Amino acid sequence: MQVRRFRYVFMAFALGYMVASFLRSANAVISPDLMREMSLNADQLGMMTSLYYISFSLMQLPLGAALDRYGTRLIIPLLMIPTMIGCVLFATATSFWPLVIGRTLIGLGTAGGLMGAVKTFGHWVPSNRLATLTSLMVAIGACGGLLSTTPMAYLAHAYGWRSVFLYSMPIVLLIAVIIRTFAHDAPAGTTIVHSSGNPFAGYRKIYAFRDFWHMAPLYFSMLGTMLAVQTLWAGPFLYDIAKYSSAQTGFLLLVLGIGAVVGYAVSGYLADRFGVTTVIVLSQSIMLIALCYFVFIPTWTAPWLLTTIYAVFGFGASFNVIMLPQARRMFDHALSGRVATALNVFGFVGAWVLQWVMGLVINAVGRDASGHYQALGYQWAYSIPLCLGCIALLIYLPLHLRVLRKEV
Repeated sequence: MQVRRFRYVFMAFALGYMVASFLRSANAVISPDLMREMSLNADQLGMMTSLYYISFSLMQLPLGAALDRYGTRLIIPLLMIPTMIGCVLFATATSFWPLVIGRTLIGLGTAGGLMGAVKTFGHWVPSNRLATLTSLMVAIGACGGLLSTTPMAYLAHAYGWRSVFLYSMPIVLLIAVIIRTFAHDAPAGTTIVHSSGNPFAGYRKIYAFRDFWHMAPLYFSMLGTMLAVQTLWAGPFLYDIAKYSSAQTGFLLLVLGIGAVVGYAVSGYLADRFGVTTVIVLSQSIMLIALCYFVFIPTWTAPWLLTTIYAVFGFGASFNVIMLPQARRMFDHALSGRVATALNVFGFVGAWVLQWVMGLVINAVGRDASGHYQALGYQWAYSIPLCLGCIALLIYLPLHLRVLRKEV
């Protein structure tokens, strides 16, 4: 009976994450439409899209405190109300600022899905299975990112991008009802210790822990780079440099998304089998190798090469998800919501910073005579996550070496 109930919990969070993934990634495909209809440049597009991440980030610390005090079944559905409002605002926007407000509210409302799952799963499954089940849930949920590629391109062409966002609102409402109904915080009969007193006191303990600061820069790099590229700049790169159509761009973004889903699906198993730090070091290295293409040979746009690069990038970057259960295992259950959000804030601040700064750089280099942004702009833009990723990996290595010494 308990296994059957956990299936309901698992699928409720997977559906919630699927909707969040779709809304987060949709701008990559419809970016030409947004730029044309709203007269946006690359700077404005990057800033507007990245506001999802800054609102998401600002929500993380109060979210963690609320999850530890009140539980996920109450907090996550309430948090989805701003998402519904944001979808309507985004769909009906006729100028830049309504787009900004709508995108911000969407980010605010989807801030808790994965964090709620990480906290809740810790009450349902053994710690040595937490990474596997978390990554599997994210893999299923990440199919929403796949829906934001070729299917989104088709829907936007057939019905308009506004209709897609407008009809997302009742779907978000349905998911909120499902989570409230099925996503129980713990098995029946389990005693949950909720936090009390100053809700932010636990963050002092978390941020004072040395190993946390080996992880935070790498999470900033891995998740920040993945979101900055997958949910925006992977699309315009194909329009501007490879001169791809919307359908071709949607297909390549689908390939990137499939690579990410496969990575999510296997990352937890590999981490539980071979150790989190070993798998993280290897996956970050894979992501950095893929980024080298955009920096050093971006004008070589052979279809087989682009397909390979997009798949490899999605696969390597997706392993960021196993760092959340890694961090959660470092602290007791009473801090589980806060430790997940304490780390997650770095990833989404990374997405906001990288996505916006990349847009600034691309826009600063400017367009060519045909109106496309230039390869040099993308080279300089992609060099930023490449350099930051190398530095973050070096900061993480001492933690990895300490873990290896303990295992030996």
